[in-house]
Amino acid sequence: MGHQACYPLEPGGALRVRTGSPWDWHVGDGAGKNMHWHRIAWPCLVAMAGLVAGCNGPADEPGSLASRPATAVIAQPVEMASFASGIEALGTARSNESLDVSANLTEKIISLDFDDGSDVKQGALLARLDDTAERAALAAAKARLAERRRTLERSRSLVSDRVLSESEVDLRASEVETAVAEVAELEALISDHQIRAPFDGRVGLRMVSVGALIRPGDVITTLDDIDTIKVDFTVPETELARLKPGVPLVARASAYPDRRFEGEVSAVDTQVNPQTRSVLARAVIDNRERVLQPGMLIELEVLARQRQSLAIPESALVPRGERQFVFRIIDGKAERVEVTVGTRQPGVAEITDGLQAGDVVVTDGTIKLQPGTTVEVTERSAVLPSRSSATEN
Repeated sequence: MGHQACYPLEPGGALRVRTGSPWDWHVGDGAGKNMHWHRIAWPCLVAMAGLVAGCNGPADEPGSLASRPATAVIAQPVEMASFASGIEALGTARSNESLDVSANLTEKIISLDFDDGSDVKQGALLARLDDTAERAALAAAKARLAERRRTLERSRSLVSDRVLSESEVDLRASEVETAVAEVAELEALISDHQIRAPFDGRVGLRMVSVGALIRPGDVITTLDDIDTIKVDFTVPETELARLKPGVPLVARASAYPDRRFEGEVSAVDTQVNPQTRSVLARAVIDNRERVLQPGMLIELEVLARQRQSLAIPESALVPRGERQFVFRIIDGKAERVEVTVGTRQPGVAEITDGLQAGDVVVTDGTIKLQPGTTVEVTERSAVLPSRSSATEN
């Protein structure tokens, strides 16, 4: 059979065909007027149609989602957790009770009855001042009191014999009362020479030595009750509606960066500062371990507006620009779902829309997934990542 070739149509619908050798040109006008063009053109048209179909038809998909093996992932169910909108503030730690231990008279110290940094109970003797003269005076006063009481008894027996008048007996009774007052005064003076702890607490360093002459106002040591720490802090007046006594809070100190201390707001001042438009509040923090010390800078986070919300690990989030997605597992396949993220904390994210409690989301392996991927859960966590509280700044 002779060689045939087809060429594009020319303007006007003509078809040029080459057949055999030597070259022969047959031109048709599209109406079948010229040579037997249809017997030559049909093979060309069929070949061209096959070429077009081969170019535009579906390609083989040996790597399609249906044929791929299941992708191993780690997943976790969506759970409910506590969240709160936080009010952040700074304050300085103060003792629950604090004082400078000193004397209220001038005298020499004869003993110090505590060790530096030791814990003492209320009423414990801390220091004694020289009270030799006062004790001698007290002994004399007690002797005078005993003598006057005996005189009073004798006088009362003489009244019945009409030897003494009632007025003289009353005089003797007043002398007894005076002697009683003198004894009480000297006992109080001796008590002032004994310096005792007014409350349970921890003493600081000794500032004086035995034998030193102490004067009123001189500090012997300090005494602090630090089982509870107070922190005064200020917040803007715009937060006043959320700041109430009893609202819980957490505190941190730079000396213990990995520790959190629980507490609550104990009181809010009754006035707003007109210059700063802020209000003063006081927090109390449990410090029974006595790790916080007065004077420390404390970072506070007041957990106002507490609520229960859906929570997932932050690792489950797949950002796409400003939008957030997660891969939810349904019937063994990954489904990409857009979610709305509320409060964030390292390791935990609050979900306000897009998921329901009990949904299972992929937490590890999301980079290998696309919608419709078959997945195999190799590990499932039962709880959220460890967290102390979730707060919104």
